[in-house]
Amino acid sequence: MMTENFVEQFKEKGYFTYLDLFNDSEIKSICSIIDRIEAGEIDFPPHKIEHDPHNPSRLRKINDLAENDSFFFNFAKNQKIIELVKKCIGEDIKLFGDQLFMKPPGGIEKTRHQDSPYFPIEPMELISCWIALGNVTEQNGCMRLIPGSHFWGAIEHSEKWMVGTREDMCIPERSLPDFKEKPILLKSGSASFHHSLIVHRSGANKTKQSRRGWAIHYMSSKSRWTEDVDRKPDFKLISGRSFPGCV
Repeated sequence: MMTENFVEQFKEKGYFTYLDLFNDSEIKSICSIIDRIEAGEIDFPPHKIEHDPHNPSRLRKINDLAENDSFFFNFAKNQKIIELVKKCIGEDIKLFGDQLFMKPPGGIEKTRHQDSPYFPIEPMELISCWIALGNVTEQNGCMRLIPGSHFWGAIEHSEKWMVGTREDMCIPERSLPDFKEKPILLKSGSASFHHSLIVHRSGANKTKQSRRGWAIHYMSSKSRWTEDVDRKPDFKLISGRSFPGCV
């Protein structure tokens, strides 16, 4: 089931949800490979794997699954996702990247941020598909976003936030206009889609089960890379065509 007028909601509020986008079999196939990566049964680049700073035996995050495993790249091309993405950002699409958020029991919060300031892409109009690989609740650390905040532009991430020994930055609340957050509660197999400038965060996992979500980031193939061209990855075309001088 999809949000009615989802394109309008994406433009006006910066997000929409799609219930039961994937069936149990599809979710189990994703989770089975993740389990094997976590168990060390599948060779995966160690520098792409982050451990929970409070429980180093548990994984917190896996980066760039689609870049390093053909199963995940092929799943990122799933037409159930791509048809929705095309209606929001156009026919010509490339994959920017993806992240698996494991959030194990006791997993830490992710503080308030936008995605685009971390993505060297212009215009800042990417869309992320966040797939729930299990039920997502307020207790296990659901995403909480501020509807309409994609109109605020890029906000300076000026407040220090530590992830274990690693220093990161987040948006201080004093930098934001008055706002109301929306918790994104999802059943396993459902997905949320959000604009790369939406201000969002997630809470800690206060349950005894992991809260897994796979975020896949898509951009127009007409987008521009804003850093040194020698550092530009080979972004894969997902739909439509590429354009000279663009990503």
